[in-house]
Amino acid sequence: MKKAFTITELLVAMGLLAAVLAGAGMVFHYSVDAQRTASATSEIMRNLRAITDQINADFEGICVEAPLGLYYNDSNGVRADRIVLFSTGDFRTTRQYDDETVAGNVARIFYGQSVFLSNICPDPLSSTEEDRREKILVRKQIILTPDSTLTISNPDPPDNDPYEYKTTSLADEITFYVLEGGQAKYDWGIRPEVDPNNKEDIPMFLARGVDDFTIQADANDRFDPNDVLNWVDADKLDRYPNAIKFTFTLYDSKGIIEGGRRFTHIVYIGD
Repeated sequence: MKKAFTITELLVAMGLLAAVLAGAGMVFHYSVDAQRTASATSEIMRNLRAITDQINADFEGICVEAPLGLYYNDSNGVRADRIVLFSTGDFRTTRQYDDETVAGNVARIFYGQSVFLSNICPDPLSSTEEDRREKILVRKQIILTPDSTLTISNPDPPDNDPYEYKTTSLADEITFYVLEGGQAKYDWGIRPEVDPNNKEDIPMFLARGVDDFTIQADANDRFDPNDVLNWVDADKLDRYPNAIKFTFTLYDSKGIIEGGRRFTHIVYIGD
């Protein structure tokens, strides 16, 4: 006659099994959380590298003989600053105009967040957690090319059109906007509308989930914060700040890292 398990033994076995399953569940839960956090951190770090690598490349070729423009925005403790610089390099339009690609070695470059675009991009000064994760950081370049041989039908388009070039020289651009008082505020600092679903906007798309974008170029913080163009030593163009400090918060797309991660990146100018 075989000896059966007693009720006590069965209860003990069931209790041990339940404890093992509970422990395994907790380990699995923590493993999933760790994997999700690691994935979100990796996404944030990829965006950080994309932003800082591009900023470094543009500032490496900065034209210190040209003005540096800064726009400051601050609302409810959220910053949405913008910066405009001139840089040298090998620039080329990503699109063709009348079957022609425009190239040049000087470009006016804008960094800032996309303007509000319904159901696509929120107000850059919004303070809600959901909107913070959806803000888009933009890099827009306008190639300056005085080449009079261009056969393009619109050789001098306005800045608020989706063009990537102007048929003018750096010297003429500085003369008009700085020395002759042209309306650079309305031309240079316009926040572009960037729709990641529109292939023509993709070249301007730098990263999503960039919040509280803050720029500092003067330790005394003497610039006008009311959304106006501030020249950096516009009357003495040979005097530039030694460095520009960028501070911003990056969010992952799924909101796994609550509050995002805050970063500071400094670019040094000159010697």
